[in-house]
Amino acid sequence: MPFTKYMKILREKGLKVTQQRLEILKFLDENRTHPTLDEVYIFMIKKFPSISKMSVYNVIDSMTANGIINSVRFVNSTELHVDYDKETHFHFMCKKCGMIYDIPDELDVIKSVK
Repeated sequence: MPFTKYMKILREKGLKVTQQRLEILKFLDENRTHPTLDEVYIFMIKKFPSISKMSVYNVIDSMTANGIINSVRFVNSTELHVDYDKETHFHFMCKKCGMIYDIPDELDVIKSVK
């Protein structure tokens, strides 16, 4: 069953296991591109044509509040991005192409600044 690990995550956090939550977690896990809330919604509407944007936002909000995923907002940006990676790391957004890159916490330069 492809959703087993996501079911476990939701249950450990005391959240009800729903198909929408499972699909969002799977999407975020398989697309570690820091999608925006709107990009998650676009993905979800293809699978669940009657799902509302608010429902997707509420699922993201509950998973963020329960520490399952992170939300990231960048300086000078109004968009909220979603990050499945819970390990400590930093983000770099390329101003030219808009790509968001994960920067590992293991860099000696960063540790010396801490």
